[in-house]
Amino acid sequence: MPLARPNSRRDFLKAASLGGLAFGAAAVPALGATTRESADNAPQRLAKNVIFMVSDGMGMGTLSAAVDYLKLVHQRESHWLRMYRELPVVRSLCETHSATGLVTDSAAAASCWGIGERVQNGALNVTPDGRKPVTILQRMKAARKRTGLVTTATATHATPAGFVTNVGKREDQREVAFQYLERGVDVVLGGGATYFGESLVAAYKKVGYAHVTNRAQLLAHRATGPLLGLFAKNYIPMEVDRLHRKELAAVTPTLSEMTQAALDTLQGGEAGFFLMVEGGRIDHAAHANDPIGAILDQIAFDDALATVLKFVAAHPDTLLVVTTDHGTGGLQVNGVGSEDFDSKLPSYNETNPTFLRLTQFNRSLEQVKLEAKEFKKPQQWQDLLVDATGLKFKASDLDKVVGMKTLTEAIPKYSGVGFTSMNHTGEMVEFSATGPGAALFPPFLRNDQVHAKLLRATGLA
Repeated sequence: MPLARPNSRRDFLKAASLGGLAFGAAAVPALGATTRESADNAPQRLAKNVIFMVSDGMGMGTLSAAVDYLKLVHQRESHWLRMYRELPVVRSLCETHSATGLVTDSAAAASCWGIGERVQNGALNVTPDGRKPVTILQRMKAARKRTGLVTTATATHATPAGFVTNVGKREDQREVAFQYLERGVDVVLGGGATYFGESLVAAYKKVGYAHVTNRAQLLAHRATGPLLGLFAKNYIPMEVDRLHRKELAAVTPTLSEMTQAALDTLQGGEAGFFLMVEGGRIDHAAHANDPIGAILDQIAFDDALATVLKFVAAHPDTLLVVTTDHGTGGLQVNGVGSEDFDSKLPSYNETNPTFLRLTQFNRSLEQVKLEAKEFKKPQQWQDLLVDATGLKFKASDLDKVVGMKTLTEAIPKYSGVGFTSMNHTGEMVEFSATGPGAALFPPFLRNDQVHAKLLRATGLA
């Protein structure tokens, strides 16, 4: 006898907890099978809370690599895919252009969400004709909702800033920090202490913000008033570094921990809240063509999603959006050899010290220039790569990399995990939503259409 189709998110979660939704191939529904027709996603139900999660720079190749890595190395499924299996998720394909052209930067992409208009790359909610429209977090504050920003980049980086500020150049992060205070963002968590400075932090404290600077202080924080958490002078360390350096792990909160702290602080208000959560360093790793860096930060984002899903299960009046602003680097897991054998993705193990040496080497010397004439023999490559990375290559593997001029060219030939560039990419991206108003998002949408739908989902338009 076939299983009855669950009608709500609670039914989905209850069925899953009782074993009613097995994860075998024959038992699970197709991804996205129960979507906009679900009563949970109806636009007639207003969202009290909105949680908008951004995996910055994540192309589909990055998501796929992280999903496969979790299966091969940790023998578990990603929370993102489990969300697709267990909840009535609306999925869309999203076009990511800016006013500048086909390939956006994070500032222009976030501005689409911030004001519903396309702006030039580098601008934050300042239109090509110089206007500075009211931003979405200003609209939420005017509706008495609490607001929060969480990121592993600088707290003043382009993505969080795009939800709040009007700044002509994204590089002006000190102005962004000032506008957060001026516009009353209730929770600001991330890196970027450099852009606040002692006097501005003092101004935050003067109007009631608690100020925390390390993991222990954040985890001990219990107050529900405004919160400013700055955990690094610049960016929060990448996950691959946090996992392997005890001094970083001791003082640096995870994205999941920052997200939980933000939820604890924001919830409880009568009008609800709007929270943006960004995995900012996925983009940075992809810019550096650092595959394990991108994969591990994507997994850290996935862990933050698990934290959010627990909240959503207990608060069905919450609209959850999970997406990205653009792709970066074009990361892909490729077949290896003439017959497209499986890649060596499982060897990208964060507990493997030799591979850690490789990622650190690539990040510190992204484009190591080599004279091709000096490295035409396999043994010369063997000596170079063992010395630089600790990796040992078979003679058949070395044949593939002889003549390569950089390590970033050579390693994909060996591992099968490669990139198309060190820049942003222009492909359409995954956009997913569940909860009140999720049905407003069509199967295909432009990034500048999201803003109006968020306002409608919360009853502000």
